[in-house]
Amino acid sequence: MTRRSGFAAAEAADPQDDAALLRGVVRDCVGAGVARRGLLLRLSGLPGKLAQAHHLRLARAALEPLAGADRAQLFRLPNSDLVMVWRGEAAAALQASLDTLLHLFADEKQLLPDPGALMLTLRLPEDAAMLLGVVDDSLLPSGKAADEHKAATEPLDPPALAALEAALAQADMSRFVRRLQICAPAPGGKFSLSWEKRTLSVPELAAALSPERAVRADPWLFRRLTRTLDRRMLALLAAPGELHGAGPFGLDLNVASVLSPEFLRFDAALPASLRGQVVIGLLPADSMADPAAFLFARDFAHARGYRLLLRGITADLLEVFPLRRIGLDLLQLRFSPDLTRLDGDEVLADPSRTLLSHANDAAALAWGRAHGVALYQGRAVRAG
Repeated sequence: MTRRSGFAAAEAADPQDDAALLRGVVRDCVGAGVARRGLLLRLSGLPGKLAQAHHLRLARAALEPLAGADRAQLFRLPNSDLVMVWRGEAAAALQASLDTLLHLFADEKQLLPDPGALMLTLRLPEDAAMLLGVVDDSLLPSGKAADEHKAATEPLDPPALAALEAALAQADMSRFVRRLQICAPAPGGKFSLSWEKRTLSVPELAAALSPERAVRADPWLFRRLTRTLDRRMLALLAAPGELHGAGPFGLDLNVASVLSPEFLRFDAALPASLRGQVVIGLLPADSMADPAAFLFARDFAHARGYRLLLRGITADLLEVFPLRRIGLDLLQLRFSPDLTRLDGDEVLADPSRTLLSHANDAAALAWGRAHGVALYQGRAVRAG
């Protein structure tokens, strides 16, 4: 089966054939250790209003800048997802495609799924397991994949949580891992990569393992679930060779997870080159629920060389959680229009240690730059 080149060929190709071809490319990358870059568009996750034929055509057209990249190949999967794979960085072409895609859906932000789940940048062979899972999902019987992504209505209860945790113990978690770029401003209005945040896609994981349950509906049971997810992520990262050649990265963890046996195994497996290069995000709720455990976890993590970030801070919480008083290294501030109504000189005690998350548009970037924010994460931010 020979891969035809060009977008017209991709339109004409049988999606079943494309799925088989893409699986072959991924396995070749793994077997030969050949590096490739990729972009996944999960068009199957778009709501009906944004999944009309003209939307899909425009989304495919948005990938055209990448068609000129070295050995670029476009694959159209049976569920309408698109995957572009190429050799080399092609940073300018990738940014052009991402910008076009964001502009395409700019007028329907309230309907748009999390962009981090809609548009995923990939590295092969590192993301091979996840991409093979995407291919397998695309081959599900018609309607089944879409049903998995419909909004669940039943909240978690203790038996359902126990069943989900049992399923998590057997699941291949690598297919749900996502990487978010944390960037610093660079000359010329660009951004440079500071680290990658590694996280599990809870919506996709829940849709695959417990599609009938709204896992966030009960906050206490969801908190219990996040601790299980923490352990699974730590176990994945502690696997032999998982972090070989990895760059700086970040993790969001519960305090209880920092004090767990899984964290000790992860810490023991951390390469010496990454010691001091890992950022752990902690919730402010943990500092109030068990202050003694929070302080112990803080001091333990600092002693092992980790940087600590207080995450999930909004405009109304800034004064409640002063960064210096609780002894953490970084503050993650979620951008919202409320911030534009505050005095930045008073709000940000140390902008050099502030990460502005949800920087999804020009307004967020303008606010952050005006107040000297050092780090950014969001749809409007990409290294290159």
